[in-house]
Amino acid sequence: MIQINHLSELSALLVAIYYYPYLKGNYMKWFIPFLIFVLGSELWARNQYAIFKSSPVTVNYLLGIVITIFYGYIFAHLINKKNAKVTIYLLVILSVIGYLFSYFFLNNSSYNYFTKNLNLTGVLLVSISIYYLYSSFLKDDNQNFLSEPGFWISFGVSFFYIGYSVTLSCYEILRDNNISIFGVKLFNAVPRLLSVILYLSLSISFILCKKQMKVSY
Repeated sequence: MIQINHLSELSALLVAIYYYPYLKGNYMKWFIPFLIFVLGSELWARNQYAIFKSSPVTVNYLLGIVITIFYGYIFAHLINKKNAKVTIYLLVILSVIGYLFSYFFLNNSSYNYFTKNLNLTGVLLVSISIYYLYSSFLKDDNQNFLSEPGFWISFGVSFFYIGYSVTLSCYEILRDNNISIFGVKLFNAVPRLLSVILYLSLSISFILCKKQMKVSY
């Protein structure tokens, strides 16, 4: 079943493909394979139980690892300070080790450990996003942040993971009280709506790459 988050991912992928001539010269080109992987993994996980009667937990762990590595890579390129880059890479490595340890040495069939790792990933990515925005602000007071692809990437990632982490933290309360919106469980509806904002922000960043290239000419 196709959901709004899948449509958001597909829309961002199509925008990235359309603007690929303006993305291919830098790190932004990796968004295309990344979005293909995310969309494919989520569709597979969504339908895995219905088709194969098996849990999609392995796919979700792999997706969590790839997302952590990818956004760590993106922010390491956005941030110029060497010490900050090293810190980002170390935190990403620790996050990946957490996923691997949970999967191979703890109960990998339980989503309890996975959601804990996902929460930590959210804290990591939000912290990096906010640091990037703060360092950009200090670097140039006259900079128009709304015209920078990095701003929209940071905004989308931080907004998504702040909302997602809060939802995960309140999961048991939302589940036990059966809170829904438009017939959809709130703990499912919120991440889907947040995905719209995340992938819309990424799409804006792709479009701005074209404007930046024109300015450089």
